[in-house]
Amino acid sequence: MFAERAYRLCGYCVQRQDGAGPLEVVEGKSCFVCEGLMGRVPKTAELAAKTVAHYQFDTFMVGVSLPNGVQEREDELRSDLRLKGNETIKTQTARLVAAFVSERLGKRVDRLRPDLTVLAMPGSGEVMVSTRPVFYYGRYTKPRGILQKRERCQSCGGNGCEACRGSGFEPGQSVEALLTRRLSAISGSGKMVFTWLGSEDKESKVHAPGRPFIVEVKSPIRRRFPPTFAVRGAGCQVSVSKGRMLQSKPTKLMTFRFKTRIIALASSKVEAESLSDLRRFFKMKEVRFERPYDKPVLKLVYAARASARGRRLFISAELDGGLPVKRFVSGELVSPSVSEVLKAKVECQRFDILGVAETGS
Repeated sequence: MFAERAYRLCGYCVQRQDGAGPLEVVEGKSCFVCEGLMGRVPKTAELAAKTVAHYQFDTFMVGVSLPNGVQEREDELRSDLRLKGNETIKTQTARLVAAFVSERLGKRVDRLRPDLTVLAMPGSGEVMVSTRPVFYYGRYTKPRGILQKRERCQSCGGNGCEACRGSGFEPGQSVEALLTRRLSAISGSGKMVFTWLGSEDKESKVHAPGRPFIVEVKSPIRRRFPPTFAVRGAGCQVSVSKGRMLQSKPTKLMTFRFKTRIIALASSKVEAESLSDLRRFFKMKEVRFERPYDKPVLKLVYAARASARGRRLFISAELDGGLPVKRFVSGELVSPSVSEVLKAKVECQRFDILGVAETGS
């Protein structure tokens, strides 16, 4: 009968079969299951170790891609001879490659959350490497005249064209562009997604200790970033401090409050009594923000005070994160506002960020 035929297997494939059976040990391409594939595993393991040596990682795992028919032939053999088998050809290959890389580089195998994953393809003798994203928290300071975010190209809408040289963004300085350039040099990756805790205008200055941000760096080669660094642009510098690597992507955005200094212009001269009213009124005061395209929210104004020079106002305020400074001043979608309390039309001309304090997640 067919089940009694002697299968010819290489040493690797014999090791995987748990139980007696008519098995003849052969070498190389004569193997019924792998057709010489397992003989190429040591070279694939050497290539894997050489390739991942360029990466910065502590833990890794190995996946395996086999040519069509290999796994099916092993399943046929085991069904024919009623063998259970200790492991499959895939798991054996992954184990051998992982053991070699671990011994050669001193790295630890972690199948649940590895820093790096090797895809071994012994059929072609190739390996592919992918890395888990890293998340970095820091605080940035910036001078006036620089945007926070990159602006999408007006010609192509971000798809990439001749006007933007394929970048998808308008030329010009921004915190995002400068940080991307520096973190790309550090990590070896140009694929990043930023999350900002609030925003400010181009003409706003962000003072120390800076505005918090979180960046997801995709497919990094290097996984550790410095706690402080600075990057220079054309006539400006963005500095980062208090940087640290995060264990994972935050599930919720942190809440925060911030201090701001505002220069505004009133439609008429504001009396000293009205300025005193402003200070008394905005003391732990809730205001309603009618957010465009979203549900209204209540935000807290912790304190606000102002001085005047003619129609020009100098306002210091501490506000909940997410409350827009300009609208708090003018009263557009925010009530009560500076304009309401002063009973005059007040427009924000410029504001700076003096400090940002995280209040929870």
